[in-house]
Amino acid sequence: MKDRSLKWLRYLSVLVLVLLSFPMFGQDTGASLLGVVRDGAGSTLGGATVTATNIATNARTVQTSNDKGEYSLLNLPPGTYTLQIQAAGFESYDQRGIRLDLGQHASQDVMLKVGQVQQTVTVDADVFNLDTVSSVVSDEVNGTSIRSLPLNTRNPYDLLELAPGFAGSVGNDYNAVSYAVDGGRQGYTDVLVDGTPAGFPTVNGNSGIGIFPSVDAIGEFRLMAQNYPAEYGRSLDGILNVVFKSGTNQFHGSAFEFIRNSDLDANNYFSKQHGTPLPPFRRNQFGGTLTGPIFKNRTFFLLSTELLREDDFNTLTATVPTLAQRSGDFSQTLGANKQLITIYNPFTTRPNPSGMGSIRDPFAGNKIPTALMSQVAQKALAYYPLPNVPGDPVTNANNYFATGSIVNAINAWDIRIDHTISDKQRIFGRYSDRFYQDNPNPLFPAADAVAEGLINNQDFDRGLTLGYTATPNARTILDVRLGFARTLYNYLNNSLGFQATTLGLPASFNAAPGATALFPVFSPAGYVGLGNNGNRHNAFMTYSLPGSLTLVRGSHTIKIGFDGRLIRVNDHESADSSGNFTFGTTFTGGPNPNAASANAGNGLASMLLGTGTGDLIQAYKDDASQSYYLAEYVQDDWRVTNKLTLNLGLRYDLDTPRTERFNRMNYFDPTVSSPLSSNVQGLQGGLVFVGVNGVSRHQYHIDANNLAPRFGFAYTAQKSTVIHGGAAIVYGPSAQAAAGTVGPYGFRVQNNWISTANSDGITPSNTLDNPFPQGFQTPPGSSQGLLTGVGGQIEGAIQNTPTPYVVQWNLDVEQSLPYETTFDIAYVGNRGRKQQQSREGGIDFDQLPQADLALGSHLNDVVTNPYFGSISSGALTGPTTNRAQLLRKYSQYTSVLPLFLSGGNDQYDGLQLRLSKRMASGLQFQGSYVWAKNFDNGTNHQDSFNPMADYAISSQDIHQRFIMSYIYQLPFGRGKAFGGNMSRLGDVFAGGWQVNGITTLQGGTPLQISATNNLSNFDFQTLYANTNGQNAALHGSIHQRLSKYFNTADFSQPGNATNPFALGNGPAYYSSLRAPGLNSTDLSLIKDFATINRLKVQFRTELFNAFNHVQFAGPDTGVNDASFGEITSQNNQPRQLQFGLKLQF
Repeated sequence: MKDRSLKWLRYLSVLVLVLLSFPMFGQDTGASLLGVVRDGAGSTLGGATVTATNIATNARTVQTSNDKGEYSLLNLPPGTYTLQIQAAGFESYDQRGIRLDLGQHASQDVMLKVGQVQQTVTVDADVFNLDTVSSVVSDEVNGTSIRSLPLNTRNPYDLLELAPGFAGSVGNDYNAVSYAVDGGRQGYTDVLVDGTPAGFPTVNGNSGIGIFPSVDAIGEFRLMAQNYPAEYGRSLDGILNVVFKSGTNQFHGSAFEFIRNSDLDANNYFSKQHGTPLPPFRRNQFGGTLTGPIFKNRTFFLLSTELLREDDFNTLTATVPTLAQRSGDFSQTLGANKQLITIYNPFTTRPNPSGMGSIRDPFAGNKIPTALMSQVAQKALAYYPLPNVPGDPVTNANNYFATGSIVNAINAWDIRIDHTISDKQRIFGRYSDRFYQDNPNPLFPAADAVAEGLINNQDFDRGLTLGYTATPNARTILDVRLGFARTLYNYLNNSLGFQATTLGLPASFNAAPGATALFPVFSPAGYVGLGNNGNRHNAFMTYSLPGSLTLVRGSHTIKIGFDGRLIRVNDHESADSSGNFTFGTTFTGGPNPNAASANAGNGLASMLLGTGTGDLIQAYKDDASQSYYLAEYVQDDWRVTNKLTLNLGLRYDLDTPRTERFNRMNYFDPTVSSPLSSNVQGLQGGLVFVGVNGVSRHQYHIDANNLAPRFGFAYTAQKSTVIHGGAAIVYGPSAQAAAGTVGPYGFRVQNNWISTANSDGITPSNTLDNPFPQGFQTPPGSSQGLLTGVGGQIEGAIQNTPTPYVVQWNLDVEQSLPYETTFDIAYVGNRGRKQQQSREGGIDFDQLPQADLALGSHLNDVVTNPYFGSISSGALTGPTTNRAQLLRKYSQYTSVLPLFLSGGNDQYDGLQLRLSKRMASGLQFQGSYVWAKNFDNGTNHQDSFNPMADYAISSQDIHQRFIMSYIYQLPFGRGKAFGGNMSRLGDVFAGGWQVNGITTLQGGTPLQISATNNLSNFDFQTLYANTNGQNAALHGSIHQRLSKYFNTADFSQPGNATNPFALGNGPAYYSSLRAPGLNSTDLSLIKDFATINRLKVQFRTELFNAFNHVQFAGPDTGVNDASFGEITSQNNQPRQLQFGLKLQF
């Protein structure tokens, strides 16, 4: 322990020395303008004064060209500039209208003519050229695109889908922006808004984001996918850089209203087939922005507000118990094959006298006697609504239909102040505030609504950025930022306060320490469930302090910096606090209970008998963790020649291991000697608590060797052709950082329902009427030490969990074409290493070794329990147990789940083609095509001891993808190519039209074919179906394959009648079997009406999925499901129509 502390001190000392020696640094939120000044003879001209003036704010940046004639105007806020170059003995050069986008490296070489400075050569032209100094693979979305392209809910993050390597989804709440770029893991992008982090870790991931700019408030954003400079890190799949607009010397503003109404929308494909009308939907989205000067040329402001009110009238189609089934009569319960589903009596389970395994008897007449029914189950069933529609004529499925609504609301506002202290100093501040709510109305009758499990979701998002930039001389820039991003998330259960004793459960339920009173969860297989197991209050936050020092020294542009973040997660969460009870078909299946059958067993029958599985958890999660992220870097962009620039960088990343405010954490030590080793010789493994008995407060060993080199080049082969390439190592967020899932055992008590004798999974023991006869205890904290959790499931961090990283490389050729158009062809490669390969589950260290499955039914043999008398709670309190339990490596536990274990790999190789055109002559477009392959081994594994066996095509692989955005201002009306001199009245009808759109064509993602996991009692996390090795893909129209999308006969449940326990031989995902692809076009039609005094009125019509193309969802992939291979739902939204009205000045 002493050595480990000294190691910490050494790393900290080195870090402090580095921080003291370098000024603070931060992420670049500007653009640059570079070039060479020459005289009339073509010789370079040093000493020329180069001035860039922002036209909107009159802010100036001044520099003198060096002895090679080079100038580098860096960190310019995006905008439109005038470039002025003056030198004694030469005419002054002025170029107006230079547009600089976020992250753009524009170059403009200038030749000065001999003459007097008072003489001026004026050029009105934008700079349009290729990026000759950077190797970054990126996609920019400018303000024109953000404000013109159709956006449902006006969420600018939706435009991330324009990136060629995009995969994932974008939503409107803090945890719904989860995507990957170029094969990375979803949810690992670093999001920067105005140069500071806007993201934070959440309960189970890193995808939280707390700032959602309004479309009218955002300036532009840039998604860097590959080979970004060393100033960027802590990301496994890209950097998103977003910049708010700044105010200008003129007042500008807008007010808008957007409306959507389902009366104008198309219906869902399957709803139309079933004659179900489109549910009503209403949305109003309104707000405005105002920008302008506080003090002209010095102080400017932006004020933005946006509100949304939405009623989404949803429907519920579900299966509820019939009156006969409620009374125990299953004589009319048929399967999809029209065969009676036989209900077997689990209380008759006994060894098979004529062979291996067990058998049980069916109920006479397929009816359960009242005397065997659970009193709790009968009272719970009373909260089910009665069937109100006929349902399936054979199975009676989907016999309940109801309509309701989800009421969504957003209130958001942002303010930004920019102030120019002098030509050498400027500051800014921006604050963002947003409230989001999603509140469903009941779909059950009012008397039963408490059991429906409704959740009211609320996000309270806050974000603050302060920035200071100083230019003490023409070749030095200091930039410092201070940032804060926070989301308070409430997950409010509508049954809060419900007493479980109302259902007849024991009084001990009401008194369980650390439990929250909620309606218990009942989940009978094949029927809609009752209750919801959660109630939460979370706070996620990131405090950040980045800064940078940029030095221009000859041909070198050197940036040195530091990135410091304090990350905190506060998590108060209830789950299963009144009980979570699941009822499958195993307890009522037969005659062999270990063999799954489509004609035996029913989840509701199992519930009526009170035979199932489940748990009740006390103090599920209650923690306040924090960690620090510290990084430093140096980046040298070296202009070797006028044709070649090298990008050389080195970054050091350190995520410090998290601590918890009250030391409510532990970790799993797999090799520590167990106190129960006297019961089982050589027994190892146990939970070690932080902050006690001399153990460090930190949950992990520090991972302090994360050096991330960057290399890139840009070579100008000819004026119209630039070759870019590079390679980089980039470290992502570490599992060691603050999070909401930190391993709560000891502070959490998980009471497992020991529902079978000897834990054999088939012979009933304690029924639902008293599932926890041992009662409930106060969480012991660290007092039980290595004996914590014995007899049950535990989970814990693994101390030597390393930081994941990716190795990236790319090579691309960028070609300039006429009409401000560029074409780019690129190869990009990604190799993810030490990636997350489990979450809170997905790997179980206590899984039965695969070889032991050969024992078949002997795994359930009753044997002497060596822990009898030493374990007082859980599954190992009795004198006997089953053989399988003692074959586990950590047999003192029933399950050992490592939290967010690293060690996974992924691979991405892609050919990417881009064609883009800047706005000119009224036309702008950006299109890309990708041909790629993505492999990984996922986070949920069939064999926990061999996760690499799951290495296969990735679940997010999109083999081919084409996407194009386009903006076209029609050339009609006053001042246009056609009708340029028409009257104002004529212009009202003919002028001011604009058509915009986004078209997406992409292939489907791979399918996983799963089997019924009859190995879950042995802690196998998932089970794949067997395949006969044939290609199961079918061809032809999808509409003709809805009932049989692929050849289902090629798959089967693993195992056989002799031994049903076997792993599947199929892969995790099939490249040859894919969900249906996407063909979608969103369009907007804009009409601008010019009025007096700079006021413009804009009317918009926006169509989402304009041509109403159906993207069918993937088929049912459960090999034993009645609907196996069938497609029964639509994955995309049918056509939706939105109108908007804007007033702009």
